Amino acid sequence: MSTQKKFFDSMAKEWDIICQHDTNKIKHIVNLLNIDKGAKVLDVGTGTGILIPYIRERIGEQGKILAIDFSDKMLEIAMKKYSNDNVSFVCGDILETALPIEYFEFIICYSFFPHFFNKQLAVKTLVKYLKKDGKFAICHSQSRREINNLHENISKAVSEDKLPQMNVIKEYLNKFGLKTNTEIDNDEMFVIISKK
Repeated sequence: MSTQKKFFDSMAKEWDIICQHDTNKIKHIVNLLNIDKGAKVLDVGTGTGILIPYIRERIGEQGKILAIDFSDKMLEIAMKKYSNDNVSFVCGDILETALPIEYFEFIICYSFFPHFFNKQLAVKTLVKYLKKDGKFAICHSQSRREINNLHENISKAVSEDKLPQMNVIKEYLNKFGLKTNTEIDNDEMFVIISKK
């Protein structure tokens, strides 16, 4: 078991208390994505399901959410909170899980991208699951500096999990055929949205 997984498993019960997410910022990020009714959305590193209610509001009853996380303890909490017909949960490493190719209209990495060891490989893998004209978002409701400081100081298990600079991520996305149309990198949040 990886030290990352152990860390997130051990934090799962307290996660929603320790990690306060600004609902206005989350709504703003989800609005930027302009998710359609009936869309199929991949929520990468869902954790305790922070994004699920906001995505559900946009996709309605016809849409589908696939929420994936490698921490079974985090996922247990998400499943208790959001057991809806149109939300499916998968416990596993997104880089080792076979998902349908070109299936999702939206792929969202909210508060998760720093935890990929090989970030370029992560982008390459995730892009396969995105439909043509689909949108791929890497986003945080905190600044890049805050995220990196938090990881550095919270635990040795995630101290090296850094969010790269915007231009580095943009380069990865470009390399795999995505065109970036939204970039926010300020003291409030970090958001990059690209289209296939």
